[in-house]
Amino acid sequence: MLSKIVKKITDEIVMNVPGITEEKAEQIDYGLYVAFSDSLKLIAVLITALFLGKFEYTVVAAVVFALNKSYLGGAHAKTQVGCLISYFVFIFSSVYICESVDVLYINIFLFIVSGILAALFAPADLVTKPIISERKKKELKIKGSLLLLLLFLVSFFVPVVYSNIISLITLISTINTTPLVYKLTKNKRGGII
Repeated sequence: MLSKIVKKITDEIVMNVPGITEEKAEQIDYGLYVAFSDSLKLIAVLITALFLGKFEYTVVAAVVFALNKSYLGGAHAKTQVGCLISYFVFIFSSVYICESVDVLYINIFLFIVSGILAALFAPADLVTKPIISERKKKELKIKGSLLLLLLFLVSFFVPVVYSNIISLITLISTINTTPLVYKLTKNKRGGII
């Protein structure tokens, strides 16, 4: 259903904006689809978090996950339902685990593991969204590393539950870049390996 709505919007854009090539129309269609589906997914998670009384923790987990995903990349679910379910599991498992398990300085261990995984496998692209130049790959690698460093530093200055959420959701994000997860989800890397 979402693809039909997005297709209608893309068709309107193509009809009303001169000079849009077929390739550009496909990019617009894909961009709109991702924007709408990600927005709906985030709204669903935040509304659920409100009802569960976990809003602040969920916002932190969602922001950190989105930042990590944008620079580190990683595997994707094959369907929107699968994506929604995995997103709910990632966000709420992080929130509930970190709220229940109050371990000081676990952030150090989690960020060491995350840093190693990111160094080995990030940025991790997809066939549908390939990294097609060494320059872009290097840029994402640097920005992803700086983001991990920033999140690590922030994790020392926030209450323990927030520190643990930041650390655990970062670990989940970096695990998502590994060949094992790509194999399990039947994803393939795109561009430059």
